[in-house]
Parts: sequence; C-alpha cells; structure tokens
Amino acid sequence: MNNNLLQLESLPNEIFASIFEFLQCPELFQAFYHLNSRFNNLLQSLPYLTLNLLTNYNNNNNDFFPYIRSLIIDRAIDINLCRFMQIRSLTLRYPTDQLLAQLISNSSLHLEHLSVNHMHVSVLNYIPNLCDKVFSNSFSKLKSCHLLEWGTIVKNSQWTILPCLYILKIGKIDLFIYKSILSSCPNLYFLQLATIISSNTSIRIRPHLNLKRIVIRTTAFVERWTDDDMNICLSYVPNLEYLSVHQPSMIFSHKNDWLASIIACHLPCLHQFHYYFHIFDIERIMEPNIELLLNEFKRKFKIAHHKRYLSRFIIIRAQLI
Repeated sequence: MNNNLLQLESLPNEIFASIFEFLQCPELFQAFYHLNSRFNNLLQSLPYLTLNLLTNYNNNNNDFFPYIRSLIIDRAIDINLCRFMQIRSLTLRYPTDQLLAQLISNSSLHLEHLSVNHMHVSVLNYIPNLCDKVFSNSFSKLKSCHLLEWGTIVKNSQWTILPCLYILKIGKIDLFIYKSILSSCPNLYFLQLATIISSNTSIRIRPHLNLKRIVIRTTAFVERWTDDDMNICLSYVPNLEYLSVHQPSMIFSHKNDWLASIIACHLPCLHQFHYYFHIFDIERIMEPNIELLLNEFKRKFKIAHHKRYLSRFIIIRAQLI
C-alpha cells in the first residue's frame, strides 16, 4: 500500500491536473484536499475549477469556494457571492433579485466573463443599475459580457471606456445606445443584439475599426429593424467581416434588396453574410403559395449577393406560440 502511495505521489503535477479536469469540484476537494501541502497547493492553483449550482448548496464542505474560477448559478438559487473571491467567470440563469442586488453592490469581483440571461420580469428594475455597473467599467477586466436577452439597454452619465471588452451580447437598443457602445468599447470584436431601432440623436462618432462580427437576433416579439436603421448601423463598422441577421417574416410587405445595397456601400471587407428568415405557422396558413414565395425570395437573394462574399439565405420554420 505504501509503495502504491509513493508511486502515486511521484507523478508530476501536470498528470494530476489533467486527471482532476474530469472530477466534479466538491468530490475533488473531498478526496484530495488536506492530504498534504502539495495537493493543497495544486488544487488551489487550478485555473479551471468550475462549480455549477443547480440547487441550493447545503453541503458543509465548502473549502473549495475561495478557489472557484467559473461559477454557474441556476434559477431560484441564492448564495453569498463574497464566498467566491477568485471567480473570473460568472453565469446567472433566471437570477433572483437578491442575487442581482449582490452583483450590483459587490465591488470585490474581478470578472473577465459575465452572463446574465433569462431574466424574469420581476427583476427588471435592476436593469439600469446592472447596465451602469458594466458600462462604468466597474469590472475593469471584463472581456465578454452577455446581458438582457430581451430587455432594453439604457444609459446614464456614468458610462466610460471599457478597454478590455471584446465580446458583447445584449438585448434591444436604439441607435443612440449603439453609438455609445461603439464609443465606449474601442476593442470590441463581436456584438450581438436583439434589434436596433431609430432614435432622435445627432451624435457623431468615429468609425469603429476593430468590430469584425455582428449578429442581430430579432424575434417575433421584438420590434423589427428597418433598412434605414441598418444603413446607419453598418456605416460605422467598415472592417466588418461577418454579418448575421434574423428577421421575422415580412411576406406581405417585402420590397427591399436583402441589404445588398447597404452592404455594398459600407462593408468592403465582408466575408460572410447570413440572413435568417423566420416563417411562422400562421403565415403558412394565411398564404397558400408560401413555398413559391420562399423560392422566389431565395432566387432574388442569390442574385443580389452573388459572388460578392459567402452568403446564405436560411429559412427558419417555427410556431408563433
């Protein structure tokens, strides 16, 4: 037994670190923590320790809390975030108002990745303060941020420069907020939003040269973007390489050229363009020639974008409810 133990302990830390990747954090610490100083130091230094809280955690064994790097908290779970002093990635799914209040008031978190999604209507009053927390650069090391899948982003005077932010996923914004984001995030590479709508603003900004990818995921329950809004939006990102737009069906009023002229005017570096055209069940019932119309749309889309860049017209068939 002693020989086996000695052989086990003779393995290099790299081997143990590779093995530990396949173990859940609570079981990992229960098995190896406090065995000796070597294992203690190794466990404390692991850069990938992840805790996924699907239920309220009542286990007394919480020695590993201070060493968690990635924390995922599912719906209706409340826990003291101050117990996780080294988290770099935080994901909140259906967060409670108590948890959001903690996130907003906590000044000791050094997050690099933040995701807050599937927010319930009862916590919408936290949206302004949450936006202020992010865009005032309170998380000074933040590299990626996913906020408010269907909420509306608002702005106050506290916004400042976010030099580290690289990826941003947000909900509905207007052109004023869009320009403010571009001005505040000079190194932004990827931007995803629910839709972009008009606003009464004459603010002028410099073109954003680092933004390479934009995804606009409009749904049936979100106000659609217009060609005029898209024209302004794309005029500020001349180095864009990838554009993806989702548009609920406009079968009975579709008269544009699938953004071809806007892209030709503003996006000389575009490599890929994906257009997701959403068709709902009620439209298939109301329009008996729906398949003929869709084929015609595909044909016109192909002509409009042919050989200029890689383009795809993708039909999404879904139920409205």
